[in-house]
Amino acid sequence: MSTTLLDFTDKLVSVSDFSQGKAGRIFSDVADNNAEYIVLKNNQPAAIVVSPREYRETQEKATKFEQLLELIENMRLLKTAESRRTDKAASFEEFIKEEGFSMAELEKAAESVEFE
Repeated sequence: MSTTLLDFTDKLVSVSDFSQGKAGRIFSDVADNNAEYIVLKNNQPAAIVVSPREYRETQEKATKFEQLLELIENMRLLKTAESRRTDKAASFEEFIKEEGFSMAELEKAAESVEFE
């Protein structure tokens, strides 16, 4: 585990390292070895330097992951819709009757409503 931690700390570079002539070495390492660096500004991560290939691969993976999540959501919605399709739905008249009203009472109440 300490080796992994050492490898990680080797990839931390401060912004001031770029102005002290270390940028060329960092960029060469990224280009030649597909290395990654975390750039620190005020001891906080500010940016990550990766190769264009690594960036493209990450973007492609993110796009595929988003498509997968959309497919999962569509499948969930389809399953919900199919379960509702098989449910027996009551007619409006049956609903009114179950609630203890008649269509005549409902029509009479509707006549007293005014729209402006």
